[in-house]
Amino acid sequence: MSTQTRLMADCQVVVIDDDPELCYMLSELLRTDGYVTATFQSGEEGLRALRNSLPQLVILDVTMPDMDGFQVLRHLRMESDVPVLILTARGDDRDRITGFELGADDYLPKPFNPREFLMRVKAIMKRTAQMAATATTEVGPLVLERLKCLAHVGERSAKLTSAEARALEALMRTPDRVVSKDELTRFALGRGRMPYERAIDTHISHLRTKIGKDAGGDSPIRNVRGAGYLLLSDWEPAAP
Repeated sequence: MSTQTRLMADCQVVVIDDDPELCYMLSELLRTDGYVTATFQSGEEGLRALRNSLPQLVILDVTMPDMDGFQVLRHLRMESDVPVLILTARGDDRDRITGFELGADDYLPKPFNPREFLMRVKAIMKRTAQMAATATTEVGPLVLERLKCLAHVGERSAKLTSAEARALEALMRTPDRVVSKDELTRFALGRGRMPYERAIDTHISHLRTKIGKDAGGDSPIRNVRGAGYLLLSDWEPAAP
């Protein structure tokens, strides 16, 4: 067994970033907090390692010379729903939205506070563990398999990211009741919602497409302007 294979077998968090100093800093932060880590300084190298063994979390930089973080994430999502936290030095909302569209669970702009970084990591780890401890939730024709991150509407199925699955679970816990964006952010992302942040809106938009429009009809998730979102319990999907 190679050193890399041995390392990946025990790894909890993989960091992929072309900055060696940042890789070292993040690795030390995670190690002192009790996590076993592996670092890779190119997208291609990191993706090869992930295809051999999956950790509990991937920390992924957007800007890398050989294969950028979006390309890595696109390939990774074809094979796995492992949680991904994106790091970006660019403050453009388009980068964040692109990351979410490709299946990222959360993002953190550079430069960032080390304590906030660890908070984001712990939040993702916590909600992933909670999902693994439960089975399914049903509301009308909608069924959520939490562990597999699968939503079923009749014979149709949609693969969700872990953040999308958590957001849907929050809505399914209290059907026909408005859940605020602050509540959804805490439940789905495991942290407080920042001023003017639209991360949860992006996740909900993807959910509405996956379980509504892609299923040939309207979505059961409704936007209540100025209040949040709700899930209709009496929603009926379009006939196949």
